[in-house]
Amino acid sequence: MAADMLWASMIPGLFRKMGAEIDEAANRTRKTETEKRLAYYHDEQHAYIAAALEANFSDPDRLTPCFVNVTKKIVNNLAMVYGRDAVRSIENPSGTRAAANDSAIFQEIAESSALGIKLKQASRYAKLLKTVLIRPVWRRGHMDLDVLTGDCMDVATGDTPEDIRVVAITHFPESGKADEIEFSVWDSETVRRLNYTGMELSSEPNPYGCLPFVPIFDRCPTNEFWLPGGDDLITAQDAINEKLTDLLYICRMQGFGIGWIRKGQAAGGSIRLDPGSMVELPADGAIGYESQKAPIKDIIAAIDFLILQAALCNGLSASSLSTKVTRESGVAKTAGNRELEELRRDDIALFTKYERQLFDLFRIIWNQHNPGRKLSPDARLRVDFHDPKPATTPHEEAETWELLISLKVASPVDAIMERNPDLKTREDALKF
Repeated sequence: MAADMLWASMIPGLFRKMGAEIDEAANRTRKTETEKRLAYYHDEQHAYIAAALEANFSDPDRLTPCFVNVTKKIVNNLAMVYGRDAVRSIENPSGTRAAANDSAIFQEIAESSALGIKLKQASRYAKLLKTVLIRPVWRRGHMDLDVLTGDCMDVATGDTPEDIRVVAITHFPESGKADEIEFSVWDSETVRRLNYTGMELSSEPNPYGCLPFVPIFDRCPTNEFWLPGGDDLITAQDAINEKLTDLLYICRMQGFGIGWIRKGQAAGGSIRLDPGSMVELPADGAIGYESQKAPIKDIIAAIDFLILQAALCNGLSASSLSTKVTRESGVAKTAGNRELEELRRDDIALFTKYERQLFDLFRIIWNQHNPGRKLSPDARLRVDFHDPKPATTPHEEAETWELLISLKVASPVDAIMERNPDLKTREDALKF
């Protein structure tokens, strides 16, 4: 909070000096929401549940916060571009020697920056936050890659959301002290370091002549850099957490029957009964328990409903978050995955573009720091994304082909060619 106040007091003025504008109130809201989403994804939901209990109950200590991380489950199921790492290769029309040199350098960059893991993380954060940035950086003698989120970033753009003009990064100290917070402000010409009051600590020319950041969007941006969306998942997570917490309380307080005793004469008070104990009652006395009829099944049904709707509204099948084992035909699996396949094709188109932009920045930064061993200006990145297919049994596969052939949208030749990759042409398949 202290950092937000400091930032709000100085950065809008600094951006205006650079000829850029940012919406202070919108940025503050976005950062708070980003912090919450990241906390939910990384299993840090307890504090938010406790705050909700504090706001809604007079005695919140009687309830035990409980959650299951539906947010992470859904986000990871949606971010399937890097379910298996992409196959990357370098092409260079200048010749095989140049291509081999470029390939060796790129392999070194990919290994030192953990490229596959970092891009997988970026794709998941894009599903969660809708907009993130990745930054290739030369650090301690090798190339690295940072994934930056909106809770520590401010960005000013030009005519389009992808036209980044200024990027400001907040550096939070390990001590947690507000007066040790610093900021890095990048534009195409200058890199500045500021302290918590906005005083300039250092300023130097941007060595790359461009902003070394690639914005990663969950979808094509139209008029906003920080894309909206995803509130439904967080709202559903809040509701699920509330009902799970209620369920624990009801099981504890109302899951057992309430004991009663009729002594046979006017009397009051209570008697504690433990397993194995015996109580002497007067004539016509009785002892028993009265069920509280706690709505446990209704609450569990409500929780299941919320989880199911969260999955369906985000393009997942009902079975993806169900604990019940059901048998689906191959046709049903194909239909259930159709929406996800469409989303994945869109994501592949976007990340093909992002990987090429990242490669161009890798080249600029690498060549700046390695003048004696440069990536060729003719080098081009080729990316081949893995194409997963739903796992089916031979019986399910036969059902699928039988339906497709009966509908005349496929023929036995198509089935044979898929089953036998050695058959390169339809003529070979027909002969077979």
